[in-house]
Amino acid sequence: MTRHYTLLAITALIIPAQAMAETLTDAWDTALASHRQIAAAAAQRDAADYDLERARSARMPQLGISTEYMRLDSAPGFSLGGSITPPIFEGDDFVRAGAQVRMPVYAGGGISSGIKAAELGAGAAADQLDAVVQGTKMGVAEHYVAVLRAASAVDVAESIVASLTTHTDDTKNRLEFGAVPKNDYLAASVTLANAKQRLLQAENALDYASAAYNRFLGRPLETPVALDPSPDIDNLIPVAQRMQDLIALAQTQRPELSAMAMQAESLRKQSDAALANSRPQVSLAGGYMFLENEFLDDDSFWMAGVSLQWNLFDGGRSRKQAASLDSKATAIGHQRADLETIVALQVRRSWNDRVEAENRIGVAESAVAQATENLRVVRNRYTAGASTNVEVLDAEALREQSLSNHDDARFELVLAKLRLARAVGSL
Repeated sequence: MTRHYTLLAITALIIPAQAMAETLTDAWDTALASHRQIAAAAAQRDAADYDLERARSARMPQLGISTEYMRLDSAPGFSLGGSITPPIFEGDDFVRAGAQVRMPVYAGGGISSGIKAAELGAGAAADQLDAVVQGTKMGVAEHYVAVLRAASAVDVAESIVASLTTHTDDTKNRLEFGAVPKNDYLAASVTLANAKQRLLQAENALDYASAAYNRFLGRPLETPVALDPSPDIDNLIPVAQRMQDLIALAQTQRPELSAMAMQAESLRKQSDAALANSRPQVSLAGGYMFLENEFLDDDSFWMAGVSLQWNLFDGGRSRKQAASLDSKATAIGHQRADLETIVALQVRRSWNDRVEAENRIGVAESAVAQATENLRVVRNRYTAGASTNVEVLDAEALREQSLSNHDDARFELVLAKLRLARAVGSL
């Protein structure tokens, strides 16, 4: 009994006063602030931004300092024609210190290619974060609608139980007066018992849907759920008169497609950077050095120069690394082409589902009205003795089915619109 009242309390909270209801936007804000997948994708984006800063810093001068203290077992001198000079160090130890600045001048295009690769990588990470955000919002929306659907199912089940209870009480009273046979009362009682079982199942489904919704939002499972029953989602779908227009739009703004395009181009730029390692590397160098030595007339001096480094043969390492990166870029290109067809299929399915649900709603609303009127007429005829108990129970079943069909059409339309927005990339 306690569980029953708890579930009824949850049901009552699903459609409260508008000021108390949690909107779909509120649910999205809660999820986006706490979802771990979004936090992980945001960390990946931050890492890509740091990689970009690191790549850009390769163009900056590098300043290094060094110092060294060395102690020898004996102070050496120079050997000159059989004679040995005095020790070249004061005592048997010496100090060396210096500072050097190195500025790259030419790196075979490796630095610029590395920067461009990092820029594309940062862009891809940002798009991947956007894709995770949209996927999370879609997950929230599906749980949100699942709660609304479960709550409506409880309402339908309660309505059927209430109606059948009235009918069963009526047949019992009529049986006591001998107006109907006993099997009318028995059939009504069994039908009522079955309806009560369906109500228990609907209440259990609502409890689970509410707990799953809370879990997805990162809240305790038992948190009371109070939702806006009419989420405003029509503004999420771009205005388009044809399905093909939305497919074309999805191809340009789906973040997954953009991310894969930038990943492939980033790999090609990394390939260019790898080939640059086999080209000459030129840099300017300058610095200051101090060397403790009594034979030098000046033990501190400035220096400047040009450094050239050219790895003429590396066993094909740079070339093979570049080829590997190019192959990876080609693989991503094929994957992206396949994803384009998947996106087009998602848009097509969501578009068709929306059209179907819109057409079903009108039919379902008419069926609900007709089933309700049919039940009223049959009951009146049963009271007047002009119809049978079976006809009343059949009318109740028709009303229950029509109400369920109407709920299916309503909530499938909401989901179809949300899935269409996700397929286009505008969620």
